[in-house]
Amino acid sequence: MRLVLDDFGTGYSSLGYLKRAPFNKIKIDQSFVRGATQAGSPNGAIISSIVSLAEALDMETTAEGVETFDELDLVRHLGCSHVQGFIYDKPLTFTQASERLASGLTAIPSGPRSARATRHTMLRKITLEHGDQRYQATIRNLSATGALIEGLWNVPAGTLFRLHWGDGQVLTATARWSQQDRMGVEFATPLAGQPGAGQAALRSTDLAIERRHATG
Repeated sequence: MRLVLDDFGTGYSSLGYLKRAPFNKIKIDQSFVRGATQAGSPNGAIISSIVSLAEALDMETTAEGVETFDELDLVRHLGCSHVQGFIYDKPLTFTQASERLASGLTAIPSGPRSARATRHTMLRKITLEHGDQRYQATIRNLSATGALIEGLWNVPAGTLFRLHWGDGQVLTATARWSQQDRMGVEFATPLAGQPGAGQAALRSTDLAIERRHATG
């Protein structure tokens, strides 16, 4: 019989439990995997520390909740011995699991390259300001971290804009890519971090979606 400490690092699955039983494996809670690949996140250092602790205690480690290839690459690089998550498959029924076992135990990862913030479809006119120039454009979709904007042609990556939402709401954004008259911008501060601009933008998004559904 092997003992595994689940959801390590959260709730009742704390460091003190390692003294109470001869665990063979630590399962690193998915809350540490989520967001670990984002710039400035401390989660990677936490995962690395847990792996080092487990190795010192002669334990294996499982990274829970791995859903994207960049998360998979990270936990492998940090030395996790096992991986659990949608990157390999979602939970299977008994019949599905039996069929899978009958065909072999090869696990092939499949999923998005990286995690992406939820996007809301919308159609909203805005004003972009760059230096002394102002341009009219349209937002096609919006997330907490950026937007897809249409109306400016062949914008160089790295171009800095000020987005005017109206009612005095302004966001600073950087063009990350451009193709013909469309470009993707990244906000300097996520919408959730700007109560005024963020809430106004998301309210406008909800209103745009409601209107789109109402008109078919």
